[in-house]
Amino acid sequence: MTPRHVSFWVLAALVTPSLASAQVTVSDQESDARVSARPRTTITLDNGRGGRSNGTSLNVVPEFHTVNRGDTLWDISGYYFNSPWQWPQVWSLNPQITNPHWIFPNDQVRLLRNAPGNAVVPAATTTLRSNGARTIRNGPRYPRGTLFLREDAWAAPEAVEESGSIVGSPEDQMLLSEGDQVYIEFHRRAPNVGESYTVYSEAQATRGSDRNAGRVVRVLGTAIVDAWDAQRHLATARITESIEPIERGERVAVVQRQFQPVPPTPNDRDLVAHVVATPTPRQIVGNNYVVIIDRGENDGVQLGNRFFLTQRDDPWQRGITGQGTAIRRQEIDRDGDGTIDHPPDADTMTREALPVEIMGELSVVAVHPHTAVCLVTLAHREIEMGESVVMRRGY
Repeated sequence: MTPRHVSFWVLAALVTPSLASAQVTVSDQESDARVSARPRTTITLDNGRGGRSNGTSLNVVPEFHTVNRGDTLWDISGYYFNSPWQWPQVWSLNPQITNPHWIFPNDQVRLLRNAPGNAVVPAATTTLRSNGARTIRNGPRYPRGTLFLREDAWAAPEAVEESGSIVGSPEDQMLLSEGDQVYIEFHRRAPNVGESYTVYSEAQATRGSDRNAGRVVRVLGTAIVDAWDAQRHLATARITESIEPIERGERVAVVQRQFQPVPPTPNDRDLVAHVVATPTPRQIVGNNYVVIIDRGENDGVQLGNRFFLTQRDDPWQRGITGQGTAIRRQEIDRDGDGTIDHPPDADTMTREALPVEIMGELSVVAVHPHTAVCLVTLAHREIEMGESVVMRRGY
């Protein structure tokens, strides 16, 4: 064998292992043949007896997958279910993902329902390492029905008052993103190391209330505090999530973006509140929307309380008030006796004489001193910003 042939085989031996562990990014336009031919890795699970077992051979799919840089729902579905075309099913299990093309490192992606025949690893998630191998680790678990806010959220008045501002960064660039270090100035709050803060810009003011009900904000990202200088009122933090580019001067606050379901709590008082905002800026909302009301813990509101949207009038009569008599009094013989029958006039019956109808129901999922976050669990009609809702004792 000539030296040239020897060099060729040595080079091939060195290159082959790196190719075998390489990660391939697959786009939605790839064919099934290309997907099935790409390099794959193996999940190894601790079987509890000190040994290791091959997860794929046991048909073990973890309940959650922790997203790493470069992961897509297409890739995740192809890896765990041998078919990337199952990504819509995976997406359907993750209501917190508003756009399937945008998943971010450290996001928790649910892979399975707890269905018979599926081997689920309890409380386990997986992470894709840079060398292509996946590891199992424990991660946060969210109960069924947990609400997630991603692009828009709501900041309580107390959070806005204690908010800080990004005043600088050691990065030599205008736009900051995930992994960059920032300096945050706080004047009314002393943050703790490890605390997570939402970077935001204001998107919409609350309205229809007699008090400060906080702010609807547009979420730009997340920053975690690494150090705190009490003398300078300056925190050193790193950006761990960037939904949009972040600039110096952006505001930073503790913003609740996850709301877990709570059991009902009987109302112990009568109270009137107003719907003043929704984290997704809208004029009207319906079922399964999150809304903010202007009464909170200081008013006696508790987690699990229910507020009701009530109606005590004839909306059609109210809607045509002031219009012509041709609309208000249609000349129709309704009973066929040969005599024209006119619809009743709105003035013949007062609102107080009509029964109260429940048109909607709100369940309290988070409470602040002067405000509360509610989930609309029932809506027979649209709910407008500024509408009043009532809490009745004993319900």
